[in-house]
Amino acid sequence: MNDAPSAGPELRIDPDWLGAAQLLVDGCAYLPAMQARVQLLERLCAALGPALYPALIGVLCTIGDQGSDAAMAAVADTLVEAMRTGRLPGGRRAAWGGALANLAQAPGTRSLGPVEYLCAWRAEPSMRSASAMSDVQFDRALRALLVLVSQNAIARALYCERLRAVADDPLEGALSRGTRAAIRQLAASWETCGVDFQLPVDAFVEAARGRLSNTGRRPG
Repeated sequence: MNDAPSAGPELRIDPDWLGAAQLLVDGCAYLPAMQARVQLLERLCAALGPALYPALIGVLCTIGDQGSDAAMAAVADTLVEAMRTGRLPGGRRAAWGGALANLAQAPGTRSLGPVEYLCAWRAEPSMRSASAMSDVQFDRALRALLVLVSQNAIARALYCERLRAVADDPLEGALSRGTRAAIRQLAASWETCGVDFQLPVDAFVEAARGRLSNTGRRPG
């Protein structure tokens, strides 16, 4: 018998992002009830597990980057219902400054949706150390998420409200004050950017960069 401990969940070296994205698009487009579409999102997140929540973000980014308008609209419509019912799949985030490992078991963790989770990765060094995503990849990923959500005007408005709530809530210590300020800038720019989604991405990056450059002089 092999008593060696089993490895933790891992992504394949070359994940089939397009295949996974197509499955999600098909479900959001053709399942007859909106509740079933939200359940599909929840099941996908549950199947991946907390450690692989970024894979769900990868699937959503693929849809926002390469999906047709109809495909993105189907997913965005589902996100509206998920946010309205408080069922938007989230990834667990440890308290600011804490270790990334064992998020699912860590007390006081908070669930963050795809956009704010990605923003936390960019702005919080404790998360970035555990990921190989470059800043260029981050820019593309965040832009893809904003494009996807914005296919539905209600989804866009609801997500901006969600980001402001995250930015205004200092409880649980999930995000530093500087990161919450950068998320607030993202929400403000996203609401008014029209179809130029690079503007809110740049607004967040500039605010986050200011936070990082002042880490030694200003508390988080």
